[in-house]
Amino acid sequence: MAEETPAPSGTNWKPFVAAALSVLFAGLGHLFVRQYLRGGAFLVLAFFLYRVSGYSPRAEMLNLILFIFSAVDAFSFAKRGFGIF
Repeated sequence: MAEETPAPSGTNWKPFVAAALSVLFAGLGHLFVRQYLRGGAFLVLAFFLYRVSGYSPRAEMLNLILFIFSAVDAFSFAKRGFGIF
């Protein structure tokens, strides 16, 4: 039988994966860390902003801020167990 080697204690990839998913689309990182209500809220808000924006620069900037906020919040949930708000 092959023995499983435990991962070193210093490498916890979950927060980084959650942040990367939220940068791809807001809310995906929250779904990854099983924060379904918050992830769904971010997904709905991001989708709404995409549909309403009409690709204006101001709306694009607002959506970028939302994605960054979502990434930081998902990272915080995965790392500490609670978000920024």
